[in-house]
Amino acid sequence: MTSKESTLRSLRANQDLIAEHIVDQQLRGLNFSESRRQVSIRDATENIRQLADAIELESQITFNGYIVWLNDVLKGYGFDQSLLIDHLTLLVDYIEEYFAEDVGEMVRTYVFAAIAVVNPEGQAEQSFLENCGEYRDYAQTYLLALIEARRNDAVELILSAVNRENVSIEDLYIKIFTNVLYEIGRLWQSQRINVGQEHFATVVTQYIMSMLYEKIFTKELKTVKMMGVCVGDELHEIGIRMVCDIFEMNNWDSYYLGANVPLESIIGELERIKPQVLALSATTAHRVPQCIEIIKAIKVKTSGTKIIVGGRPFNMDPGLWVRVGADGHSVDAVGAVKLAQRLVNERV
Repeated sequence: MTSKESTLRSLRANQDLIAEHIVDQQLRGLNFSESRRQVSIRDATENIRQLADAIELESQITFNGYIVWLNDVLKGYGFDQSLLIDHLTLLVDYIEEYFAEDVGEMVRTYVFAAIAVVNPEGQAEQSFLENCGEYRDYAQTYLLALIEARRNDAVELILSAVNRENVSIEDLYIKIFTNVLYEIGRLWQSQRINVGQEHFATVVTQYIMSMLYEKIFTKELKTVKMMGVCVGDELHEIGIRMVCDIFEMNNWDSYYLGANVPLESIIGELERIKPQVLALSATTAHRVPQCIEIIKAIKVKTSGTKIIVGGRPFNMDPGLWVRVGADGHSVDAVGAVKLAQRLVNERV
């Protein structure tokens, strides 16, 4: 048995026991109710499950991404970062004490690499607006309008850019909207704006997108179909909506399902609509295991549909799409259209 196999077996067979031990160690001497203890054990079990999934995928980046997301969530609830680091350190200590040496080494490698990511010293933050290129001024003005709740100014800016300045909708989506929303997320995670401001930015952007639909949806006959779905109960489904819109503008018949779609419904729609391509979006690392489950089930139940994946976990780990069983990956919607066309042509 390899180190990877023994590590996976140890973690998955003992995840409840490990979780209970490290929670009791961390809560020792604290006045926690039993119900709060059980919630902590549940959360610790999920952390172990995510670690095992990352090890199975051989993706350190996936676990790093999950821990970064968890750290941001905990900060949002007012928890000090040291609690998460202590929790992860207790996990390593327990594994090294009670399990085989090779298991301990692998767990230590993954966990301490993730701790280093959430606990950097002296790293300068980089704004996502640096990725806007020639549209940096538009993006900056749009960002400020969203943060300051100036909806009419935000709408006027974008409609003017498209209608009078000839900014293409593809550039609007990829260079401006995507980077501004990433920046909004970064500002929220660092608690520089509140969750209401983050939601407002998303709603206004969706509203503007709906105002552009007369430019996107036409009556032209289209011979290829694609379907776009978010993995699980993603809150950030605007990205896959942009992907579907850009497919539509490139002469594809797009079907946007959004988020919170049960697996059986996804399969049912695939069988009913029969798209050539399914685009799956996972914006955070902890959605990757669900992505694997969906792809496996689809390949068992249906045939003929190519599956492409996108989202930050796949952008961060270029080989992850192969390990989840997809047929391809692209970092943005324009690239996804080109990839989809190539996959369809390969079938002909």
